[in-house]
Amino acid sequence: MQEIYGASGYFLEGEVTSKKIPETMKLTEVSVSDKLEGFRASKEHFRGLSFPTISSVGPNAAIIHYSPQAKTCAELDPNSIYLFDSGAQYLDGTTDITRTVHFGKPSAHEKACYTSVLKGHIALGNARFPNGTNGYSLDILARIPLWRYGLDYRHG
Repeated sequence: MQEIYGASGYFLEGEVTSKKIPETMKLTEVSVSDKLEGFRASKEHFRGLSFPTISSVGPNAAIIHYSPQAKTCAELDPNSIYLFDSGAQYLDGTTDITRTVHFGKPSAHEKACYTSVLKGHIALGNARFPNGTNGYSLDILARIPLWRYGLDYRHG
């Protein structure tokens, strides 16, 4: 992202500079997903993906179970959030990893949303509850920090 798009990188305050990028160098939701699969496939015990990779930028990152398509996918943008959710099957286990990153300088709104989600995760991680408590009963703990900002999400 830094080399191709001039992204400022983590924790740097510089502004992202616009560059004219050749078509062959552009990073898209699909090309980055393919690259992630290539990294996984290079491992000795790799047997395939455990589910289709969700690779999404900007507004697409808010779509539940988004699946980018080569002809319509978005190009990565250092001024927007990038989310990926990927996993693979290996002889010795299965992985599932989700990451949300920003290659430029997040807006105040993006920071508030991200921090609210983090606070919800921390609240769930610190919760003590009796055996048999279902996820629906705990869901409120994740949502309270979002609700304080008038936010919510359409996913369990």
